[in-house]
Amino acid sequence: MRLTFVTLLLLALALSGCSKPTARDMLENYTERVGNALEQTVDIDFDAALAQRPAYPPRRERQLQIPEIREGLIDVLDFRHCDLLHRIAERNTSLAKLAPGSQRLIYELEMLPALRQCHDKLADSDDEDLQALNQRVTAIIESKEQSLPALTWNAIYNSEEMEQQFALGAPPLGLPEEGVTAVPQTALEHFADIASLTRQQNWQAPAYTANLEKDFEQLYRSSFGAEWLTSLALLTHTLEQTAAAINQRLERRPICFKQQPNNQARIIRNVFQQFYAGEFQPYLSSVERPGRLWREYQLKTIADLPLPPAAAEYFTKVFDADRDDALWHRYLEARDLHTQSWQRLLRQCGMMPGS
Repeated sequence: MRLTFVTLLLLALALSGCSKPTARDMLENYTERVGNALEQTVDIDFDAALAQRPAYPPRRERQLQIPEIREGLIDVLDFRHCDLLHRIAERNTSLAKLAPGSQRLIYELEMLPALRQCHDKLADSDDEDLQALNQRVTAIIESKEQSLPALTWNAIYNSEEMEQQFALGAPPLGLPEEGVTAVPQTALEHFADIASLTRQQNWQAPAYTANLEKDFEQLYRSSFGAEWLTSLALLTHTLEQTAAAINQRLERRPICFKQQPNNQARIIRNVFQQFYAGEFQPYLSSVERPGRLWREYQLKTIADLPLPPAAAEYFTKVFDADRDDALWHRYLEARDLHTQSWQRLLRQCGMMPGS
């Protein structure tokens, strides 16, 4: 009995030791290896780095007000001339009023072109009642066109599906060998396309409008954005602290003299080849490439929409390439400084690739 217990315990320990390393494990191992090779402390506090990320604003701070258009009974009945009575009546049901923003967006994307078609049809009539109706249609079109940008913003960026793209609790993207979480590209393409329509005239409803809920579902099933933001914060912290450690070590005293490698330099080169080039750099690339695409779609979409002040400030803190404290700017600066620091270190010991 005792032998069986010991065997099970050893098996459990063996299995726990075989668990695959996470991206965070790899980053911690990389910084530890660099620090040991340099004989220099690398100050890593990933939890503190993650805590510094800005939070997506609360829903009440992201909500834009949209005036409601309420047609009177006679007006609604008059819309039978354009075969719109059923569509309007369906929209005004109690269930429709409780529908999510995505459903209202679908309704407006289909309704506006139908109203324009109605306007063109009524414009050819000499009937005074139909001419009066056409004036009402014109007013509704103008009102809907004015409110469409805010409605689109609410439907996309005030949705639960988009909220989770900016959630703070997600793990980082997986290591390349695990397969990186896919960018929800189709959904983001459609959202950017819809946002661009709000600045155009006389557009037709996109072919995918009726199936727009599938795009929201794709977004719901994807955690790419949140995982990418976590990865970006961890990478930035790793890059900044590792570069600082390299430069502090070189400023204290040279590692090599007259560019001649010594034993410590050879250890450093092994760390560079095995852990920087072999593990860290591939992960950085696997995060940056799809992340650029995700960021570009987000920027393209919000560029065409009105932003509540809290949301505008948030996106600047995350996406801006020029603001010093913006997450994306800090990452780019840290990435370049990290590369320069390694080049400085390898050059001092005559170990630059190709030298």
